[in-house]
Amino acid sequence: MELYVPMPVIHFKPISKRVKPQQNVYECPCYYYPIRKGTVERDSYMMKIDLKLGDSPPEHWIKRGTALLMSTGS
Repeated sequence: MELYVPMPVIHFKPISKRVKPQQNVYECPCYYYPIRKGTVERDSYMMKIDLKLGDSPPEHWIKRGTALLMSTGS
């Protein structure tokens, strides 16, 4: 059980809006700061990033509160 694990660099490729949701993908939330709620002056949520699931269902990652953080400091 690790609190922070490094994520490889992600290269973004713009696409048209999908009609059907993809299978075998976890829509992982991405935040600027570890404090996910944000404030009026400083919003924390950025976007959803599709990550391949592997062997685990999306519920596995949702229950663990899995998210990507741009910064580990507040």
